Amino acid sequence: MSGFEVTGIVLGVLPIVISAISDYKQKRGLLASFIKSRGLLDDLLHELRNHQRNFYFDILDLLREAKVQEILVADDPPQEECVKILQDSRTGIQVRDYMGHVFGDFLEILTNYEECLKKITSNLHHIVRPANVPKDDLIAIVHASQAEPVSMPFKVKVKFSIDRDGLDALVKDLGTERYSLGKLIKRVKSKREWEARQPTDSSATLALEFTKVGRSATLLYQAACKCWACHQHDLHSVLLRLDHSRIRPIQTAQDTLIAFRFCFPIETDILQEVEIAAHYADLLQTPTKPQAERAGTLLVPSITITACQESIPACIWIESICEDAQRARTRGRVLTLRLMSDALELLEGDRPHEPYNTCTTLAEFLRDTAENYEARMLPVDQTMLALDVVSSVLQLRPTVWCTTHWNSTTIKFPRKLTDGAYTTVFTPYLEQTVEDSVLQSYKCLPDLNIEVIQSTMLELAILLLEILHHKSLETWAEKYGKGRMCSDGERMAGARNWLRMSSEERTERLLPDQVKSIQGCLDYSVKSNLAWDRNFQSCYCENVIKPLQQLTSGC
Repeated sequence: MSGFEVTGIVLGVLPIVISAISDYKQKRGLLASFIKSRGLLDDLLHELRNHQRNFYFDILDLLREAKVQEILVADDPPQEECVKILQDSRTGIQVRDYMGHVFGDFLEILTNYEECLKKITSNLHHIVRPANVPKDDLIAIVHASQAEPVSMPFKVKVKFSIDRDGLDALVKDLGTERYSLGKLIKRVKSKREWEARQPTDSSATLALEFTKVGRSATLLYQAACKCWACHQHDLHSVLLRLDHSRIRPIQTAQDTLIAFRFCFPIETDILQEVEIAAHYADLLQTPTKPQAERAGTLLVPSITITACQESIPACIWIESICEDAQRARTRGRVLTLRLMSDALELLEGDRPHEPYNTCTTLAEFLRDTAENYEARMLPVDQTMLALDVVSSVLQLRPTVWCTTHWNSTTIKFPRKLTDGAYTTVFTPYLEQTVEDSVLQSYKCLPDLNIEVIQSTMLELAILLLEILHHKSLETWAEKYGKGRMCSDGERMAGARNWLRMSSEERTERLLPDQVKSIQGCLDYSVKSNLAWDRNFQSCYCENVIKPLQQLTSGC
């Protein structure tokens, strides 16, 4: 006998051997068995019981990691059922594929178990086995036990013909590393987890696209600072939509169309939708303007209006973004712009706008709907929101649009008045002031360092937990008596405990891909060697964004 089928035989023989030795000890009497073995019989039973327990749980862990379907659909199947699963040839193929090049080491450990059990069974004469088969035929012993109607498949006369030296050798052998199946499985599992965290080509491509979005966002802010000044307001605060899919497919392979969406506050209770399209190829060019320049002066971009007339279209320079927003509002249309390098061009758009009136923070929404289940987000809305947030962090965190980490008070939802009541729209926005001094301060800031990345990832993990559980960290901590969650240490411990409950507790359980995404954020929050480079961005796409992407792929 060789190969994976030994696994089921070992698991099936171990309880038979333990029962046979226990029966032998009981029939001989405690004193007689102790005098003969000097306590070694008890030591052998102790070792065998430990091995039986560890072998069973190690094999269960291995079968789960190898994605054996019969194990995945069952909650800790009994040992007898596990033996039947191990006898299926398909199980062996799945385990071999999972173990890879260490499958030979796995078989070597099984061989050690087989040889040890053969030594023991060949000296246990009262085990029921078919006639005319070797006493150490483990397969025959397992089959006989499965066919035996009684619980203890032993003959009437018990006999264990092994001397004291043999017992001593068995006990010492079972305590060695020759049977360390759990350690081998743990090493393979760690290797597989490491491989799973490494970015795939699709993650690297996604990270590159998000880098383009970040560069476009920086140029957009520069253009806004130069073009959005008006005589009505000293400063403009706008709401930038957080969106996973800013990239739009276009025909030209060398170009990339990036869309930014805003809500522009015209008055206290009026928000005008703005959409800005950026062709990445255009951002590498310098826009030209029909205006005379003095030698040594700088070119200042402006918003232009392209009028559709029978004659040659004319560019009309404007100074007030508010006036164009008001016109678009009057027409019931989204204000449509185009980003050219760091300048903005006003286009004629025909997409109808949403009549947004005001906005609310995510924290306020979670608090106000704590008991109103009908007003809450649906599970798919929660996952889509989480995906928009984690994607936007990678797009915007290195830009002036996001100079600090996000939390539930910085994420905002627009609201519209319908039949005298406000309705919340579950599209996330980030409020930011457009001001040249903010841009200049941002340019003086150092690059994202380790501490900033760690705090960003910690707060992102907490934000995901709050979104997916529909409650704040403070509410969770109060329920379970975990403290006030003020310091970074408390928040880290709280997030880890909450995530653990999310994967174990039935009342707090999240989907595995949701847990994986949050775990990815927490792993980065304690990683000592971090830099916001291409490798980090690709790994972030693989471990944080893609798990949520998979859940929303059919939406």
